[in-house]
Amino acid sequence: MELKNKGFKLAVFIGLSLAFLLSVSTAYAQGLTSEQVNQRLEKFRGKSLTIVSWGGSFQEAQKKALFDPFAEQFGIEVIEDSPSSPNKIMAMVKANNVTWDVVDMGSSYPDDLGAKGFLEPIDYSIVNGTDLVGKFAGKYHVGTITFSTVLAYRTDVFTKPNVPTSVADFWNVEKFPGRRSLRDRPLDNMVFALVALGYPYDQIWPLTDEKIDKALKKLDELKPHITTWWTAGAQPAQLLSDKEVVMASAWNGRVETVKREGVPIELVWNGASLQGDSFIIPKGTPHKELAMLFIAWQALPENNCRITKYISYGPTNKKAFSMVDDLYKGALPSDHVDVAVPMDFAWVSQNFLRVMEIWREWKLK
Repeated sequence: MELKNKGFKLAVFIGLSLAFLLSVSTAYAQGLTSEQVNQRLEKFRGKSLTIVSWGGSFQEAQKKALFDPFAEQFGIEVIEDSPSSPNKIMAMVKANNVTWDVVDMGSSYPDDLGAKGFLEPIDYSIVNGTDLVGKFAGKYHVGTITFSTVLAYRTDVFTKPNVPTSVADFWNVEKFPGRRSLRDRPLDNMVFALVALGYPYDQIWPLTDEKIDKALKKLDELKPHITTWWTAGAQPAQLLSDKEVVMASAWNGRVETVKREGVPIELVWNGASLQGDSFIIPKGTPHKELAMLFIAWQALPENNCRITKYISYGPTNKKAFSMVDDLYKGALPSDHVDVAVPMDFAWVSQNFLRVMEIWREWKLK
């Protein structure tokens, strides 16, 4: 009888525990509705929020798409600053003098910064992370835009039907001969190499030592055909425009711009490396709740799609994919997410420096 009672109590305990965990998980994933976010923001009328980004055309697009509409809708002053800097965040937190509330940062940084105590964890009882693509609902970050590193080629050199259809075609030098350019950074190149080796896209990350070794051996085959290792985002677009190369890896927004200016260029999305930027909150901001609500507000599909009116970066919320502006429809990373390889931001944040050292050694061979 005693054993039966203990068994019954254990079963009840396990059942209640599972019910609790499921309720926590559901709350974590669902967050607040659009109406609830808007309602909670009403109490902050007359307050201010400092948002930091990268300046230039990107921040101008953010201002038009997010910062100004947010300020107007809720009567909250948005104070802008730039550029984004992990070092400045760390200095602020260490000095206990945090003046930045929300910071736009590449999505590979936050996991490392957060684990070291410099960021506030994202409150997913406020932010709805359910519909965010890839790994954009992180412990310390929430995605705001997607961009991709794609293959771009000259359409006056390779004409239909014999055109590249995958990033794997970087290696098809017989069918697609000519000078090539890749970025002087390892991660996108390793992704392309693993695609060329036939890895299923959902098995490319994380990059184990074995995969890194195989990727570099595959890149050995391509090395003689790379005439330029680009280091700045404008370079591949310029190299293609000047016909210095016939094929290059490139950030989609840069080559899309020159394509629309009339340069005969096409983008190949199959196997592209899907990346993006996220919003984070420095540890100790005096406006933590307001910062969290802004991040929740911008992640809502009706707001997350706004950026596509002004620049060719895609949303991170899957429900926003059908809401994008007609201007860049079909040319956004979010239009091609099903054939992309989403970056594992957490892995990159912990392994980037090590892989960079491996890359430098490989380049010197």
